Amino acid sequence: MKSNKVLGLFVVAFCSAIAVNAQDKAFKTDPATGVRYRFVKHNAKGEKPTEKDLAHIVMLWTGKNTKGDADSVFLDSHKKGGDSAGVLLQAIPLKKTFQGSLEQGILMMAKGDSAIFKINSDSLIYKTFHYPANRPLPAYVKTNPTFTFSIKLVSFQTQEEMMAAKLAEIQANKAKEKTDITTYLQKNNPNVKPDADSIFYLQVTKGTGPQVQEGDSLDVKYKGMFLNGEIFDQSEGRGNGTLPVHYKQPIPLIKGWISVLGKMNQGDKVRVLIPSAMAYGVHGNGRIQPYTPLIFEMELVYVKSNK
Repeated sequence: MKSNKVLGLFVVAFCSAIAVNAQDKAFKTDPATGVRYRFVKHNAKGEKPTEKDLAHIVMLWTGKNTKGDADSVFLDSHKKGGDSAGVLLQAIPLKKTFQGSLEQGILMMAKGDSAIFKINSDSLIYKTFHYPANRPLPAYVKTNPTFTFSIKLVSFQTQEEMMAAKLAEIQANKAKEKTDITTYLQKNNPNVKPDADSIFYLQVTKGTGPQVQEGDSLDVKYKGMFLNGEIFDQSEGRGNGTLPVHYKQPIPLIKGWISVLGKMNQGDKVRVLIPSAMAYGVHGNGRIQPYTPLIFEMELVYVKSNK
């Protein structure tokens, strides 16, 4: 991402600014909207978004804890992952949800600006987040008449531009998936052929336990990776380090997992390459983009028959 270095510098400078401004009462109030704000960096002549746009921002959302005596971080997109700078941009529609809203504050910003906003907590929860009016407010809201949002406006685009860019990205992923799989196999497992479900078994270590049958309860150790080796999910660190699976239709697993587990015996260990058609397909899932092939290391630790 072109702005990685800028964002990295922004993290250091902005955190310092936040510490200084924690005791700073010099917030201005915009007469047109009622938004309370303080610019950290502002280009008065810069390009600004409109209500029809979607803003891509770096956000730090803070307030008081439930006792009201200490700062708490409710969301910090610097710690969300995302690009190589550790930043995950938040996408915010800019149509106002109430007078004095965060959306109206962002509309005051130009591309590249940094600012701090004080936003009414009740209005934010009820009108922006659509919290049910018949439910009592959460404790953390009651201790915060206002929340503080530290924002960097990285970019913005119309909804139509966003959808067009997303569609182009999806089509690009679709076009290169086969090439990505071929390149990976040529480099790592040149002699492996796909099975009937188009799954590539890269490594297989056979166990001696019972084979999986429909209705069985399974304990599975796993690690999910992209083709570059980056881990996106694993069972290690969760509970006893395994994923419990009730192998009975319908099974809430990707098709590739259903296929692989159905051929395994207790004690089996496999490393498989699963194409997107047997994984998360055209829709993707979180960090997993559409048309993304995946690597899974799976160990069937335990099989229990429920017959």
